[in-house]
Amino acid sequence: MFQLTVPGMGYLEHGRSSSTDIKEGARIELPLWMAEILAIGGISDELPTGFITVSTPAPFNSKVLNALSADPVNVYLRGQSMHFYKFAERWLAMTGDDALLDTIMDTFRARAAIVNDHAHNTRSALMTDRSEFLGTLDQTEIALFKAAHEASKDLKKWTTVNK
Repeated sequence: MFQLTVPGMGYLEHGRSSSTDIKEGARIELPLWMAEILAIGGISDELPTGFITVSTPAPFNSKVLNALSADPVNVYLRGQSMHFYKFAERWLAMTGDDALLDTIMDTFRARAAIVNDHAHNTRSALMTDRSEFLGTLDQTEIALFKAAHEASKDLKKWTTVNK
């Protein structure tokens, strides 16, 4: 929410021209990089908090966090954000929310174990649902899967050569 009227920035609101102003109290969805800049405090003595106040993004709302706390493995993270963990990292840098950090870390630990399991068990019953499983992962988890899968292949090759 904007804390003051900003002249000539109406183009940030969908469908408005650049000649219009953003009024104080206006709620506009902004990219995180822009929100970070505009939320910096100490702009003036009259405005010690920054141009905007930020609301919790949808991927970190209470409904999602409750689902992650209950069963992190079965939450469709990619549907929340393709870059869920990177987004969380940036959001946590802004907010310093320890409870969110704990939930994200617990989620990553639980899901990393499953990702590792899928990466190492290429010929098991897991194979039947691999594409479905991979479609639920965010980009960090996909990179983890690829690294674990390559490590597994390299280990098998090494043990075959060194028999």
